[in-house]
Amino acid sequence: MKHTILTAFLVSILIIGCTEHASKSKDAPISDLGHIDVILDSVTWNAIKNDSFIQNEFGVLNVDTAYYGGKPSYDLYLLGNLNFLHLSLAKAFWSNQQGAGVLVFQSQKPGQKEPLLNSWKQFYKDSLFIHSFKGSDFTLDEIMAWYKHDTTKPKEAQIFANLTSYSADAYKNWGITDSIVSAGLAMKQFMESWGGEPLKTRLFNSITELYMTINQQEFKEIKSALLAVGYKENKNSFTHSANPTIYITTSEEKVKSKYTKVKFRLSRSIAEKEIVFGSMAKLKLIGTEGWFVFE
Repeated sequence: MKHTILTAFLVSILIIGCTEHASKSKDAPISDLGHIDVILDSVTWNAIKNDSFIQNEFGVLNVDTAYYGGKPSYDLYLLGNLNFLHLSLAKAFWSNQQGAGVLVFQSQKPGQKEPLLNSWKQFYKDSLFIHSFKGSDFTLDEIMAWYKHDTTKPKEAQIFANLTSYSADAYKNWGITDSIVSAGLAMKQFMESWGGEPLKTRLFNSITELYMTINQQEFKEIKSALLAVGYKENKNSFTHSANPTIYITTSEEKVKSKYTKVKFRLSRSIAEKEIVFGSMAKLKLIGTEGWFVFE
């Protein structure tokens, strides 16, 4: 199950979607922030990949290379207790996407593609589409906004929202009991099944705040997705009782990274520490809090 969310997302952005029509739903399925994606330059990506503190103390680090359309995607999965970071190299599949990002929510109960779609449609009037990714023992449904890309222009870094839901048979294939399927699988249980025993000793507990700088079109999409999963909009932020607070700055200027800061809760208190990984990222830790700063 460990690479399924990323795999499905990568496949889905290669597909031209279409709008699916359904009646509106008032209540959104309970969803957790599953992970965020950040696309990094090679110096920063390799520095994180090879850092002993990241590998042995901060989180559980998995390294993977996948191929899409014949192009490799070089990926780091940095696992925490409640969610994870996916860091990809701005090369090959991700060429010209340095600084791009993805915001991914995952429904606790399986089989929620239609309720998720209906909920998002209440707040987003443009086209949405569902892509169903079928793995060896699961199906993952993703709801995303659809755009007609101008192939005459070079790609620019973008940020996407992605609402996801696994199939019920996936949970059963993974040995998850009927009672949990009925109640809903929280990200804590999902991450435990992925990270195993080593995860219990790591510092990275969970993401608590996200900061991003995005353009107006991206804001329209991100805002609607957040409202669809139960966030409330405040003056400069979006809040949720069970998910990280998200702070958004809008700008039409080109930025180095769509995500600017990610705040973490740590599983135990540590002395102040800072690691600079390269021109794009550094990690700051003090007490029971930590920050990834992307520049």
